[in-house]
Parts: sequence; structure tokens; C-alpha cells
Amino acid sequence: MWDDFVFNPPYAGEEITQINGVRLPQSYIEFIREHNGGEGDIGETWLCLYPIEELQEINDDYEIDKYLPGHIIIGSNGGDELYGINSEGQFFNVPSIFEEQYLTVLCDNMGLFAEKVNEFWRNI
Repeated sequence: MWDDFVFNPPYAGEEITQINGVRLPQSYIEFIREHNGGEGDIGETWLCLYPIEELQEINDDYEIDKYLPGHIIIGSNGGDELYGINSEGQFFNVPSIFEEQYLTVLCDNMGLFAEKVNEFWRNI
């Protein structure tokens, strides 16, 4: 699944455990320590995972706290679909129109994230 995905170098900066009050799940923190995002084809879609040190600025730019309180964005498909984490530690997909009614919870573990993103796109 990750064969055509180009990972960024590991994150070696100061530990970041939350963005806009949303606590980052341990599985995501461990993934970022090893890869710090990247981008590529994961099967059913293109995935771009943003570096952790850019998340605050990206979320501020999108005004996520205003449109989807209790959620943060961690990546996209390179187009109009965004991926994120909610305050319950669940990973989700949402179109960039930012209406919670269109939000789809995918999983609660970064280890399952790519698999669940592919499952989401297969079932559309």
C-alpha cells in the first residue's frame, strides 16, 4: 500500500502533541517520528500527509477551528478531499467544503489509515 508513497525524513524537532486543542493519537506521533508525512499513490487515491511542523499554519489557513471545531487537518488527496483527526482520536475524510455532515470517520489508528482511505475510495 505504501510502495509508491515517498516518505519525508523523520521528524526530529520539538515534540508536538496537539494542534488547536486536538490531542494527536500516539499512533500518528509514532508515524511522524519515523516519516513526518510525504506523498504518493497508495492504491485507490493519491495521499499527501503534511509535515507535523506545518500543521498549525495549515489549520490556521483553512480556519479549521472555525468550520470544524475539535478537528484538525493532517493531509489531502492533492485536490478537494482532506484528511484529519478529530478530538476523539479518529482519522477522517472530509470534502474541502468543511461541513461536518460530509465528514466520514475512517479509523482510530494510523497503522490502518492508508487501508481505510483506500476502502473509502473503493466504496464511493
